[in-house]
Amino acid sequence: MKKVSHNFSISGPIDDASLEALKTQGVTKIVNVRPDNEEPGQESAEQMAIKVRAHGIEYVHIPVKANCYSEQDIAEFFKQLATGDDKVHAFCRTGNRAIHLWALANSHSETLKYIEKQCEKSECNISSVKDLMQGIEREKVWLGANI
Repeated sequence: MKKVSHNFSISGPIDDASLEALKTQGVTKIVNVRPDNEEPGQESAEQMAIKVRAHGIEYVHIPVKANCYSEQDIAEFFKQLATGDDKVHAFCRTGNRAIHLWALANSHSETLKYIEKQCEKSECNISSVKDLMQGIEREKVWLGANI
């Protein structure tokens, strides 16, 4: 597990021991970004929901394929992050999609420098979404100049 900010962490697949650790760390919401049937033997989103909720943690499923991040996926992920004092943990097969969605969602409200710094501190690679983030940054500048 990698802590990205004071209220957000990522990982690959989670199990009961991981859920206990996350609960102990104060995680209040888990976001699963894995599509069902991504690999043989993977627990379904429905099975994960039951397991996560049994630990008293809110569960959200936003299935995305690697490097296929729609505006709707990013907006939904941002909505899960922007819910007050929640501590959010997101997971996928490797953690990459989780950090990519975090970086893209935060590109709308944070500077690229801040996002890069947080990812560097947590040893997360966001290079494959850098162009998308820069596009969001340009859009923010344009909107700010035209409001």
